[in-house]
Amino acid sequence: MTLGIAWAQTPGAPPPAAAPMADGGSAGMGFLVILGLLVLVGVAVKVYDRKRKRDAEAVHLQAQVSDALMRDARLAGLVLTPTAHVPTWSRGPATIAIMGEVPDPTVRDVVLRLAREEASRIRPDVEIIDRMSVRQLIAA
Repeated sequence: MTLGIAWAQTPGAPPPAAAPMADGGSAGMGFLVILGLLVLVGVAVKVYDRKRKRDAEAVHLQAQVSDALMRDARLAGLVLTPTAHVPTWSRGPATIAIMGEVPDPTVRDVVLRLAREEASRIRPDVEIIDRMSVRQLIAA
């Protein structure tokens, strides 16, 4: 014996509401999930690409300043290490920290001037950070 649903057929009764299709709802939700994942992957790729470009710019800036310091004959024999940092998100200035020891303050000024000149050829908004120490020579 089969039991079914019967609707009264009276002239004033509204027709029964159509049941939502189960397939259409889940297909739409699946489409939205896939679309969301694609947007998420696109954003991740954009962030990675931006970071890679900024890192490449920092390496280029650091190499140029390092080469300029090594070319100068007045700085022969000094161990000077420039380290560049370019901000990833902000449009702030790039920074180059120069570390090492110099024999006197005049050599320190030469190093800072050379670094500033070389960095400004590549990027005009470079900030030079002085982390050099003056090595005091003891007369014997």
